Amino acid sequence: MKFPLDDHIDEYIKEADDTDKTVAQHLKEIIPRTTHLNQETFKEIIEELKKEMDNGENFKNALQRVRNKFILTGNAIEAELPGLFTRIIVNVRLFLSYLSKQLGMKVKEIERRIDANDVNRFIRLIGHLELAPPDNNVVFAAFDEQDMENDPFSNHKAKDIISMIGKVRSSFNKGEPLSLVKIRYKNKPGIEKKFPIFLDAGWYDKFYPAKKNDKYGRTKSLDPSLKNVAEIVHQNLTIFEVAEDIRFLEDKGRET
Repeated sequence: MKFPLDDHIDEYIKEADDTDKTVAQHLKEIIPRTTHLNQETFKEIIEELKKEMDNGENFKNALQRVRNKFILTGNAIEAELPGLFTRIIVNVRLFLSYLSKQLGMKVKEIERRIDANDVNRFIRLIGHLELAPPDNNVVFAAFDEQDMENDPFSNHKAKDIISMIGKVRSSFNKGEPLSLVKIRYKNKPGIEKKFPIFLDAGWYDKFYPAKKNDKYGRTKSLDPSLKNVAEIVHQNLTIFEVAEDIRFLEDKGRET
């Protein structure tokens, strides 16, 4: 049976460039498989998407407009969760550039403030900023379901972690070492933790919905030899109110 959005998405794919075509095709496949979302809300989302496209918006623009109304609408997670979550930000260079703009400081000065022996000093410096960019407002966080208090990425290189969370390496320049920022932060009471849905992930082709019988969301590792990681989403929080540890990880050698 044809899904209500299929014709609109197929029309978009005809005109899209290769990258957008790949994302659109992926979303066409996973949206009907959405789980852990109230059925009435799901119907409303589909109707809103269809209405936007009936009114002339292309699929990509329609998704962004509807996303802003329906982020964090997945079901609340009822299973036990850890006391600490792990937030991964890919590419240290881009993170430092973002901090430079937000803080009005040169990157070199920010780098001088990074001290592995005094993480709290760095947390105080950037603490007024949020875990996710303010124009996003959705935080994806991972944890180790086998050992709730364990860091799920301990003893892994940056390249492995990037694969485990389903992130591509397109943000890195040719020859640039792979790197990331790892933030360990408190599971703040009173903030609902939700199953991730396709609108939380947005225009991205590496997100997959949780299975019907799963207790939380889950990444799909880009490297089959590495495990998928349990994940949840929640509203944005300032770094200072929850951060316990911030580490910078860079692989030796250069990416080709």
